[in-house]
Amino acid sequence: MADPLGITASIFTITNVSRKVVGLCFRYSVAVRDAQNDIKCLQEEVEGIKNFLKNIQKLLKRPDVAQPSTSEEFQGPLKTCLSKLKELERRLELSKKRKAISGFEVPLLRLPFTSKEVEKAINKLDRCRRAISQALQVDQITLILGIELKTYLEKLPTAKGASFDSHMEDHNARCLENTRVELQNQITEWVEKPHDKCILWLNGMARTGKSTIARTVAQSFADKRQLGASFFFKRGKGDRGHAARVFTTIAA
Repeated sequence: MADPLGITASIFTITNVSRKVVGLCFRYSVAVRDAQNDIKCLQEEVEGIKNFLKNIQKLLKRPDVAQPSTSEEFQGPLKTCLSKLKELERRLELSKKRKAISGFEVPLLRLPFTSKEVEKAINKLDRCRRAISQALQVDQITLILGIELKTYLEKLPTAKGASFDSHMEDHNARCLENTRVELQNQITEWVEKPHDKCILWLNGMARTGKSTIARTVAQSFADKRQLGASFFFKRGKGDRGHAARVFTTIAA
């Protein structure tokens, strides 16, 4: 999931830099008469980025909105946007500081971009905005689908107590230390061979320890985070006495 503080901080930084660039653009629009159209277009684009991200920031503060992920699809455009805005700020500030006319210190403002450079900057910022918007939409759709899937899974009929680590199985034994080691190793080797046969059948006469071995290896795989699911049948114990809810229990 998300690092909401990191995302919020990124957006906050971008809006601050945007505000500075908008202010600089305004100064140029007043002082540089021969490039007013270019500077106005740039100012409007940066202002649009600023307002767009401020709206996202407000949205993310709402308790009913899921936080976005920290995927590169979302963070990448934010980094690109910040980099471009900082470049604009640097060049506008540098030009603003240039002074000197015939020995007098007079502020001299000259737009440090050609019309093509302004157009290129606007297009890049627009692409960043669209990429951020698209990434956020995909992210939210993914989260919504995940919530819907979880809701569906919670509604599936399950066999209570079928998992190896359920409370109903607490009293059932595991293998004692250094017992059934060879058989446990065979099962472990089978698990670690992804291209081996898909089913391992542990069979034998009743009360020979099959369930004990199964619970032991299930616990071992769970400890190593290798266990997908478990289902322990039990004769005469409701839904655990038949296979009707095996797949729904595993899925849930």
